[in-house]
Amino acid sequence: MQKWTDQPATDSEDVLDFILAFASTFLRRHASLIAKVLPPAFGFGIFLAYFARHHFYPSFDLFQFSSLLLAASCLGFAVVGAFVAVLFMPGAWIFYGFLNTKTIKEDITYALPYRGDSRVRKVFLLMGLTFFLPYLLAGTALVASIFVAPSMLKWIGFLTPVMILLVAGLIIQCLFELGRFSFWKYLWNAYIPTVITGYFIVWMWIKAYPVVEHWYWPAKWGVVLAAPPAIAFIAALCGMLFVAGWRAVMLFATFFALLMAGYSGALTTLPDTVVNALGLGNYQAKAIVLDTAYCDTSCGALLPSSPNCVLEDVHVVWSFGDALTLRLEDGGTAWLPANAVRALIRP
Repeated sequence: MQKWTDQPATDSEDVLDFILAFASTFLRRHASLIAKVLPPAFGFGIFLAYFARHHFYPSFDLFQFSSLLLAASCLGFAVVGAFVAVLFMPGAWIFYGFLNTKTIKEDITYALPYRGDSRVRKVFLLMGLTFFLPYLLAGTALVASIFVAPSMLKWIGFLTPVMILLVAGLIIQCLFELGRFSFWKYLWNAYIPTVITGYFIVWMWIKAYPVVEHWYWPAKWGVVLAAPPAIAFIAALCGMLFVAGWRAVMLFATFFALLMAGYSGALTTLPDTVVNALGLGNYQAKAIVLDTAYCDTSCGALLPSSPNCVLEDVHVVWSFGDALTLRLEDGGTAWLPANAVRALIRP
């Protein structure tokens, strides 16, 4: 066995190549199995998380209803896919619409130093001016407008990127000796991606702010101030990685999308969102009309129903199967037989 000290050192670039090659080979070999197993397993995981959160389990075998599992998985993939798209599409638009065009690519290649640290620094400068700086300034302007001028949020979100991209485009044109109107081409291709990313930054900030609102002020403002640069950096990184190919971007975008979905609460509230969207539960019923015979029983007498045997403004946790799971006003949970319900009225 070869000693660790005798093994060759690992190059950081080889690690990324290995991950991409392994992921590509794994997906190619097991694509059929993944397509068959992943959707129902993901759907079941969503329902299982919902059941565990509300401390109950339905009285039927969920695997018998494959359509429910597939519907839940589709909604779950759509939520995560939206985060992936926000990280993937802006970078793709700027890269293929500006950086990777023939004229711009040739001019940038000619302007870069041949080798050495100066070449690396100039590449990072290009990526920072192209992706990170516009994303950061657009998102920060929107976050600041929430405190300064909330009514101007829409105008700031659409007009501020024009000035930011105009200045960034002129700097890129001068530093890399691009053609005369290259700044206009950059502005044209980067405007919509920057607007999307800016609103994504402020949306993430709004979603996360209630979590840290009551923290001790150094930690609170540390998170508040660090969130826009961090999100802008992740979005810029996904744009920069297009130089390594779209597979690398998709891999990193999926990873960061899961992190951001968890950070914003979209992933943690996904089970509740899916169950509500499918109409299976997690909604407020305006009224539930019970069977009078059930109201006369000892179990029915324990429910806070009106003299007409009607439950009003009750939260329905689950309404599919042989029993309804209800959340009462006092925080208690009630399991109601489905045959005892004559009508359920939703607002």
